[in-house]
Amino acid sequence: MAFRWIGKSEDGKTVTLRRLEDCKLNTPAYATTTWVRDNADIIRFGAILDVETTGLNQTEDQIIEIGIRQFIFNKNSGEVLAVTKSYSSFQDPGRPISAEIQDLTGITDEMVAGKQIDWTEVDKLLGESQLVIAHNAKFDRPFIERKSKTSADKVWACSYKQIDWSAKGFSSTKLELLNIYHGFFTDSHRAINDVDALLYLLSLEEEKSNKPYLLELITNARRLMTQVIATAAPFEAKDHLKTRGYNWDSINRFWHKVIFKDEVPHETKWLEETVYVGPFGGMIRDIALVDAFKN
Repeated sequence: MAFRWIGKSEDGKTVTLRRLEDCKLNTPAYATTTWVRDNADIIRFGAILDVETTGLNQTEDQIIEIGIRQFIFNKNSGEVLAVTKSYSSFQDPGRPISAEIQDLTGITDEMVAGKQIDWTEVDKLLGESQLVIAHNAKFDRPFIERKSKTSADKVWACSYKQIDWSAKGFSSTKLELLNIYHGFFTDSHRAINDVDALLYLLSLEEEKSNKPYLLELITNARRLMTQVIATAAPFEAKDHLKTRGYNWDSINRFWHKVIFKDEVPHETKWLEETVYVGPFGGMIRDIALVDAFKN
């Protein structure tokens, strides 16, 4: 399936990209202050969050920058209506930032020196929101929950996992490439820039359905998730499992994958036919909505 590449010329030979400035949104014309006040029953608060860190180790590495935009949306249509509050801050990690991370993010030791994230403010924004969104929530959430008193009880959504970008024709789910496919770019790997890019992207309409990407995300965020564990899977099935999206747990020594609960019958049927060649010999663990994407 070919996707619609916004910004492509009529002859198809060039693509024009524009820089996303400030916090641009694709909002419906009806979203006036009066309408929002009169339709409070279908208004919900969301918070889009991103962190930059000293590395990928969620136990030992530290956050060096956080960005959050709180926004309101129509729960029935998924339309983004307005940004309500914002917060961004650097954080001094207490040790030098590696050259690799400085090159990736542009964040230097001088920029973070003496800076501290106000976690009371972060918790206030998260506490007021019904849904917390990150583009790779499995990465961001564990970092946040080391510091936040509110995050653990919130429902998180992941625009990387809970929107089927491939079914829409996109060959990559990386945020910076999705941005480019949609005709814009930002200075990537800076927290508030990535937040703005994701919020704008989610406010855009999918070409086929003419509905905002956010609608698919909030719909899937309400679907229960399940961890499928392929215990005692034959060694010769490892390539099949990897291709299917399973990850190897080197401590517990099993293959596992998180899917929507309503997909479990189809998944166990595949395991029986392809991996076990017989009855399903693994385990199923349901995940509470508030526990999705936790470490």
